[in-house]
Amino acid sequence: MKNPVYLKILFLVLSGILGILGGIEFWELRHYKETVVVSEDFTEKIMLSEYLPSLKGTWGDTPIYIYDSGVPGGSMLILGGTHPYEPATSLAAYVIMENIEVTSGKVYIIPHANMSASTLGMLGNAYIKYYHIETQWGEKKYRVGDRGTNPLDQWPDPFTYVHYPSTQNLAYQDIRNLNRTFPGRPDGTLTERISYAIMELIRNENIDIFFDFHEASLMYPVVSTYVAHDRAMDISMMAAMMLSATQFPMKSEASPKNLRGLTHREVGDFSNTLAILMETPEAFIDRVVGRMSEELMLEGKDEFLQTAAEKGLVYCDYDINEGFPDALGNMIIGTPMDYRVGRHLSGTLEALNWMNQFFPDKALSVTFPNYADVMTNGSGYYLHDPSKADPSRVFEN
Repeated sequence: MKNPVYLKILFLVLSGILGILGGIEFWELRHYKETVVVSEDFTEKIMLSEYLPSLKGTWGDTPIYIYDSGVPGGSMLILGGTHPYEPATSLAAYVIMENIEVTSGKVYIIPHANMSASTLGMLGNAYIKYYHIETQWGEKKYRVGDRGTNPLDQWPDPFTYVHYPSTQNLAYQDIRNLNRTFPGRPDGTLTERISYAIMELIRNENIDIFFDFHEASLMYPVVSTYVAHDRAMDISMMAAMMLSATQFPMKSEASPKNLRGLTHREVGDFSNTLAILMETPEAFIDRVVGRMSEELMLEGKDEFLQTAAEKGLVYCDYDINEGFPDALGNMIIGTPMDYRVGRHLSGTLEALNWMNQFFPDKALSVTFPNYADVMTNGSGYYLHDPSKADPSRVFEN
């Protein structure tokens, strides 16, 4: 080859162009804003950094939306987006935020518990960057994030992650996993500080019941399940039985005492709240599925996962051909987004119902759409048009 220098320059220029194009996509995802129109019962938005000032100005800071009835009653905290690549969790939080009515007590909602993790796709997995929800007035666009904090915000990972304060050794990448860093510490990594700030919110505001929304692989045993701290087991068991009989299949599991860092264990151990985590089935994150498409994210239909189900390798109902019936007579084909969002909504309402019965001194009165509503109308029906809303009720996340 006569001109190897020119060839090298050409490759360098092409590499630079590709790097710039890739960088633009990363920048757009990191700075994309989701819009929410809060309900008329909304009272205040504050930032998580109010509970730990060192978070201010970081990608760990995230909005907290407060709905205070002004009437004495219990208090509730909902986390969506602990793992942003489980997007039904944030979408369920948005549906609640846009439609909730609080007649007694106080509700706190964090739609993106790990804001940093929502600002990139899961590296190496060919994940889509966004998904879209059809509404009565148009299409809404939402981010699909990663499982852990963005490496731009917390790096490097250690060889072994030593959980604080238990000193249990966990996988190195779990140091960026918000659901492995509770109860956190004020001078730790960014993820540990997010955990600590959430704990400070729970302790300072005397939160009575705590929900951490999640989605799980269908090949993971704790799918379609409440995972509850010891003090919340009676609530979760009764709620699971009622949901299974009247709406959709639901299980209940006790929080393991020997696995540290998870919300359902540490939040209960390090505060007085009733801590419950919920898992819905998300085909998109199963390892055996094919192309990682928006259709798979929204509909949850995959031929490889169907084969796994036929061989008894999944831990919940799954059928992409004829579907399976819920207790209301709906045929569930795959794991559609509305099914997953509805499970979180009714899972929360049913657990609240039993908390009110078991702990009348903590009674909290709220209403928002439930599973039947979303299965009938779709999630998008409950998302409001920001262009026609009162500007004081429109926020970006």
